[in-house]
Amino acid sequence: MKIEETLIFFLNLKTNSVEKPEIKIYDKYIGILLDLKSRDLTQTQIQSIESELETLNLNAESDNRKKYLSQKLSEFKKFLKDKLNLVSEGYYAGVGTGIGIVLGSIFSMLFNSALGTYSMLIGIIGGMLLGTVLGGIRDSKAKKQGRVLITELE
Repeated sequence: MKIEETLIFFLNLKTNSVEKPEIKIYDKYIGILLDLKSRDLTQTQIQSIESELETLNLNAESDNRKKYLSQKLSEFKKFLKDKLNLVSEGYYAGVGTGIGIVLGSIFSMLFNSALGTYSMLIGIIGGMLLGTVLGGIRDSKAKKQGRVLITELE
């Protein structure tokens, strides 16, 4: 499926929908596709994207279209990250926060006796803050490199 065809497909779905959760998903696809169209991509990259869009089978009939397209959106974002090194805005901050919470929990369990009853709280909040800050730095770097996808329509 061509990028332009997919864009038209989601614009039509958005026009014919009244459900806000569905419209949000359509807007994310539309935002990504418009961003991809505006980039200076090689023919090989374009073919790779169009092949992936074909593989995703976005126009398949489904009992729960919102859930199906949401799952396919995650797959498409993963493809864009893995193959073209393009990430959504805030991607690294989200990943950093998750990793920070896990590491903070481990830290708090290891030093429970030294920090007392608040060790879990201190560890989780500290890890979350550190992960968010480090992820934000990576997000800023990715933005400067032009690797951040615009997924929200203005």
